[in-house]
Amino acid sequence: MNVFADYLGHSDLYYSLHLLFEKRLKANLFRPIGPEWSEKGFLNPPSVDPAEEATPLNLAEVNQTDDIHYIPVKMELEDGYYTHKAITFSQFLRMDFDLIVTTFFEHERIFHKVLKRYKPNTAFIRQIGNIHEKPLGFCKNILLAQLTPMPPNVNYVIYHPEQYEGYCYTPPTNHNTVNNFANHLPSYPYDLDTWNKCESSLRGFTFKMYGTDGRDGPVPHLLMPQAMRDSAFVWHVKAQGGGGFVARQALASGRPCIIKKKYAVWHDELAKELFVDSVNCIDLDLGVERGIEKIREWSQPDSHIEVCKATAEKFKRDINFADEAERIKEWINNLRRRQN
Repeated sequence: MNVFADYLGHSDLYYSLHLLFEKRLKANLFRPIGPEWSEKGFLNPPSVDPAEEATPLNLAEVNQTDDIHYIPVKMELEDGYYTHKAITFSQFLRMDFDLIVTTFFEHERIFHKVLKRYKPNTAFIRQIGNIHEKPLGFCKNILLAQLTPMPPNVNYVIYHPEQYEGYCYTPPTNHNTVNNFANHLPSYPYDLDTWNKCESSLRGFTFKMYGTDGRDGPVPHLLMPQAMRDSAFVWHVKAQGGGGFVARQALASGRPCIIKKKYAVWHDELAKELFVDSVNCIDLDLGVERGIEKIREWSQPDSHIEVCKATAEKFKRDINFADEAERIKEWINNLRRRQN
């Protein structure tokens, strides 16, 4: 099975597609590259030139075979990287595809146009993971990483995008480090006040505010798994969502989260079904002073090790990526049969 998907530089999202389609479903995943896509009036993907890939992940040279560009992407894997298979627009026209997947709402109309003109027998899927997004009407098949209600005429399957394997349980090496990885925390004064109150109250703790606009700056993508493992607690008070990759990465790593669960509920995030106060998270909506005392309690070494292990074990019970892939496989087979 050949699958073509867009690529917007969201490393976690694209790697989740790689895990789903190549690892789980044994398909070949391709993405666009080169100026011809924009010259034809479609996309603006990265250049063929590896120097213009503009990401520290692509550290090895690009190899080209049979008009397919193989782009090694550096990760903490056994051989050090995984590979993007990227194709120009001309190569796209020469190939046959079983599925076209778009992950960006503006591309739904564009890929509909491409399919209608060049690949009319190819099944079309849109992946939706951003809060409150709904299909524009050009694609009726939705790979849905949200709990946002879909229109009645939409064929969808709910799933959890799989994270990189490096986000897995290891015993904590410290018990009093609170790390925030969410972007734009200073942009939300009420939540920043909560952060400041917790930091000033928890003397002897180390608070690191990573992420865009954070005082400690963003963590490079390649270093995120280690930064997650170096956390004792992951601060994930995120007003603009709170249930995406970072939440799942923290829980999979066995690091309890400090949250305001109302955000995941408001935005219909999948994480609202994962977070359970006093089990794998501390919900500050139930009281900031209570939360501070809970952090102190859980930071005791024996308690912290127990909570971290229980957090990772709960995540494994909550999400079975292999089972979800089998459901998606059957869903894809059904839509392909309808397509033909």
